[in-house]
Order: sequence, then C-alpha cells, then structure tokens
Amino acid sequence: MANGSPPVVDAIPLHRGPTDLRGLLHFALDVMQRQARACETTLSVTVDAAVPAVVSLDGSKIAWAVTALVGNALRYVHHGSHVRPGGSIAVRVTHDTAGREIAIEVQDNGAGMPFDKLRWLFNVGASHPPLALGLSMVRDVVTGHGGRLDIQSETEPSRRGTTIRITLPVV
Repeated sequence: MANGSPPVVDAIPLHRGPTDLRGLLHFALDVMQRQARACETTLSVTVDAAVPAVVSLDGSKIAWAVTALVGNALRYVHHGSHVRPGGSIAVRVTHDTAGREIAIEVQDNGAGMPFDKLRWLFNVGASHPPLALGLSMVRDVVTGHGGRLDIQSETEPSRRGTTIRITLPVV
C-alpha cells in the first residue's frame, strides 16, 4: 500500500470475460428504473459512444456494484409525489482512451455526506451503518478488478449531492 491504494482483494473471486458493458448496465438497472419511477425519482443511464463495445471484466460483480450504488442513492435522494418532483440519479459511463480506463459514475442530488462521515466510510465495524459495509464491498469488487473508487459529496444546499466514481482499467 505504498501508493495509498488498497490492496487487491483475493477473497472475491473474479470471473472475467468479454462483457457488453452498455447492455449489462441497461439490463441490471432495469429493476432500479422501476423503483425510481415508483418514488418519482429520475434515473438516467448514459454510456459514451467511445466506450468499447466489449470489455473484459466480471459482469455480474460490476452489475451488482453499480446497482448497489444506485440503491444507496435511491435511499437518500428526495422522493417525489404528484405535487412535488423527486430527485435525480445519473449513471454515466465514459472511456479515457489515453489512460485506457473506463469510468462509471453514479451521481445523485440527495442531501450529501458531511466530510467527517466520508473519512470513516470504509472503516466497517459495529459503530458504522450498513451503508459502509455495502460501499466496502463495492470497493472490494472494484479493487479486485485493479480499479479505484472515489467519492465526492457536497452538503451545501445549492450544490448538494454525492458522486461515486468507479474507474476500471481496460483490459
């Protein structure tokens, strides 16, 4: 851990294979779309045209990780009603051809997480909420793929929300 990144997790077996990431995410997020509509929240999925048609990864684990992040966002974003619109969640996939990386971002306009909570977010223990456990598992899936997980969150009323970014190497 000399470079500050967590070690690759051996406890999560990966079954990499050629994966249509665009199709995988649209399929995996279909159920989340129904949940978002039920609470009158907007869920959009955008995959940049530059994202390769097929990438090598463990599709089921990446699908689980992204749906877990969207599920967390659905818990914390404002739910709408017929009188007041709900919040929004955006899933965006981009490809950095120079860095040979794919980024999957899940961004919401919920209340955000205060800085003091961001510091201990991945220290799972009895005093931490289940959210930390879920995010720790997402991080383990991402680092198992040789990727990174970054979180930015803002609690200021005019800019509130959270963005969680999964960055994966293209192999």
